[in-house]
Amino acid sequence: MPSYLVREVLTPTSIAVVFVLVALLWTFPLQHAIAYPFVFLFFGAIMGSAWFGGMVAGFVAVGLSALVVGYFFIPPVFSMSISKESQSFFTAFIVCAIAITVVSSARKRAENAVRTARDELEERVRERTADLEESNHEIQERERQLRNLTEAIPQQILRTDATGSVEYCNGHLLAYLGEQMDGLRGGAFFKVFHPTDASAIRLMWQRALQLKSSFATEARIRSADGNYRWFLVRAVPQFAGDGAVARWYEIHIDIEEQHQSQQRLAEAQEEHARISHLLSMAEMAASIAHELNQPLTAVVTHAYACREWLREDALNVRKASATAEKIVQESERASAVISRVRALFRKEALTRELTDINELIRKVERLLHDEAIRHDVAVRMSLEQNMPKLTVDPLQIQQVLLNLVLNGMEAMTNIPPPRELTIRSVRNSDEEALIVVEDRGRGIADEVRERIFDPFFTTKPSGAGMGLAICRSIIDLHDGRIWAEDSPGGGSVFQFTVRTQI
Repeated sequence: MPSYLVREVLTPTSIAVVFVLVALLWTFPLQHAIAYPFVFLFFGAIMGSAWFGGMVAGFVAVGLSALVVGYFFIPPVFSMSISKESQSFFTAFIVCAIAITVVSSARKRAENAVRTARDELEERVRERTADLEESNHEIQERERQLRNLTEAIPQQILRTDATGSVEYCNGHLLAYLGEQMDGLRGGAFFKVFHPTDASAIRLMWQRALQLKSSFATEARIRSADGNYRWFLVRAVPQFAGDGAVARWYEIHIDIEEQHQSQQRLAEAQEEHARISHLLSMAEMAASIAHELNQPLTAVVTHAYACREWLREDALNVRKASATAEKIVQESERASAVISRVRALFRKEALTRELTDINELIRKVERLLHDEAIRHDVAVRMSLEQNMPKLTVDPLQIQQVLLNLVLNGMEAMTNIPPPRELTIRSVRNSDEEALIVVEDRGRGIADEVRERIFDPFFTTKPSGAGMGLAICRSIIDLHDGRIWAEDSPGGGSVFQFTVRTQI
């Protein structure tokens, strides 16, 4: 017999016969105990046939069950005819049997499909797992080669995950820090930076993580002996195939010698400027003394002569008048000398132009970067967005900012760290901006505050007392005002306004 007939006909029929026969045999003893047991038993036989034998077995079971139930259990019994009273019941039995066959066989097919899909999925998972294991082996080999390369490069190198948490540091970095890898994992690595630089490094990392872009900056890193050296810190992302950042690599390049050279150069330039300033002041003072000496001497001489002419019994008014005229001439000559000296400090006509005040502040911060490092001061900026461009002389306003910021740094010379200086910009209106320079020094004494902007008044042992006076003159020329007050948190606050109109 062909295998097709055995599989598709004989086997389902045999299953149906077995289930129907079992149901029939159980029905005879149970019908004396409960009513209509054949309904449940034959429904069960149909369901079992459809489940184990498929749709064909189910329909064979339906036919056999209909014959057996109609012959043995529906009146008239032992007859193939159906009474009118039982026809609706018999019809409902057949309909329910067919429905059970369809549902059971469909459920069986669905379960078989699920089982087959699961088996296929498991096979695919096994294949994929094997591929992943091979890929992981290749990745591990590449990582081993890369690690050997980082150990061979004479620079400090570290690797982080996509979130910026440290995963690996090469031997050069660990040896410099005197740390074990476990103590540097995650965000603990930021502790190796100088406290003044750590916050800026954190902000750069956060911005780099958001923008997925590299960054480079200079920062001080603590060595194993507790000293700090300057390094160029550069971080670059490594991207995965989908464009996401897979990890970050950071390299530290020692630039301590370069920084020391720059600092020595800045100190030499500052000393040279100070000496030049003192020489200029001395030269100006000598010039004033020399040029005023002769007219003032003449004034005194003529004054004595005029007094003598007026003391005589016979007043010599003519000679006294002539002598007084000479006094006037010599006084005018002295006034001309003073005017020429004042011309050295007389400001030229303002060169006004539209200026971004925030950008001007950033430029001052860059110009004084090395000075801030020398004074160990952290400069913070809080700049209001959408500031109006002001029509000012940018060079003069920059000079005011430089003077105030340098004064703030010097005011914190004897203050224990951390030393912070804050520069803020505030938009008062479309035509006016407020600039604030706040330090954490010892503040301003009451008796000093009243005179702090006076010419030649200074609290510095080597000061000339002209810096703040010049600042006030510049701000006055810009129709603004400048004032000083104590900071609520300690220190002093210098503020000035600048207006845009010409």
